[in-house]
Amino acid sequence: MINLIVIAISAIMFALLLVWWRWPAFRIWIEAPKSIMLRQERRFDEQVTGKRVRSKLLVDGGHA
Repeated sequence: MINLIVIAISAIMFALLLVWWRWPAFRIWIEAPKSIMLRQERRFDEQVTGKRVRSKLLVDGGHA
């Protein structure tokens, strides 16, 4: 039973990796949670320092 669960989750992860690699248009959707967290972190940093901080990380598909 555990082996079946491991195989199923591994197949799902492999399928997501294949979709991410093969169709770049889906990368925006797949990486959206990361972009949201980076945006929130940047807003938090701006509130703490009291000024706008230009992040070196690219957010929103290449817009910093």
